[in-house]
Amino acid sequence: MSSPSFQHAMPRSRRSVLPRLLALTVPLALAACGGSDTPLAPTDPPPASVGEALTPTDSPPAGGLAASDLALAATSQRIAFTSYRNGNQPDIYKMDPQGYNVVRLTGSTTNEVGAAWSWDNKHIAMVRSRLDANKVLHDDIYVIDSDGSHGHWARSTPFPYFLSDPSWSPDGSRLLLTVTVQSNAYIGWMDLATGQVGIFNHAGYYYWGRQPSYDPTGKWIVYIGAGNRTVDRITADASIHLGVVACPVQCGHPSYSPGGTKIAFDQLVNGNMDIYVKSLATSVTTRVTTNGSTDTEPTWSPDGSRLAFASSRSGQYQIYTINAGGGTPTRITHTATGEVGPAWSH
Repeated sequence: MSSPSFQHAMPRSRRSVLPRLLALTVPLALAACGGSDTPLAPTDPPPASVGEALTPTDSPPAGGLAASDLALAATSQRIAFTSYRNGNQPDIYKMDPQGYNVVRLTGSTTNEVGAAWSWDNKHIAMVRSRLDANKVLHDDIYVIDSDGSHGHWARSTPFPYFLSDPSWSPDGSRLLLTVTVQSNAYIGWMDLATGQVGIFNHAGYYYWGRQPSYDPTGKWIVYIGAGNRTVDRITADASIHLGVVACPVQCGHPSYSPGGTKIAFDQLVNGNMDIYVKSLATSVTTRVTTNGSTDTEPTWSPDGSRLAFASSRSGQYQIYTINAGGGTPTRITHTATGEVGPAWSH
């Protein structure tokens, strides 16, 4: 399937009340970074079960694993994901690409969702609830090592607005974020050395949108535009803004392929959410999944050959993988509780 291409400069979001709001609350960088906040030491020790391999809940396929599956299982690749298997409290887990060797990484008394691997696979950022200075609960960013240890807030002091959708820069110095101010979502960043948060802007215009992530070079950022109706790109200095896909109803969760030549995303078409991949070289968009249930949150395998995603096709959200060009998906979690938010390691 081919999708309209509009690879030209698009109007940025109109001027907003954002500077006035921020001036009344907290200094928020709108250009160069700076500041004095530093990440905290670990704030709470993980429970005994965190970091330990769990008893497998999945049943292996009849006849055992195929040779290609065994090769994947033997790699160091891991898929982090959000699981409700410990009750109504979502935690972050990881597993191999076949759904085995499941390890619980978090176990606090608050929600932890939206795992994102650093490019060196040593750290995982996530969204975790946190009280701000006014005792108001906000989404904030928490970071752990890949084995669940050394958990700490990404910035030392709570932020007065909601921070979500973390995604690492290739050099590990920044996180891209969705910064939500009075119900308006903006494309932002956090400097991990200083804890300073900024919002991408150009010539006084601020980029509205959500779910940003870098390409492998760190030169481009893909994100969902205002209203969830477009997949857009900007340069890392926010000076160039290009459209990638115009979605008829809504779209979400865009990410670059490991080679930076394709973008995967989910899209609602005719009442059905499916996974799509667009080639930046040819402007051809391919529909990857065709099930009547919701398929969402695509994430690339390190070699770009497969996608992991969350699907409701079993009646409960579970994690699947599929060839990036389409085909028959493989279910890799088999629990009675929800499994969402897959993030394949690099």
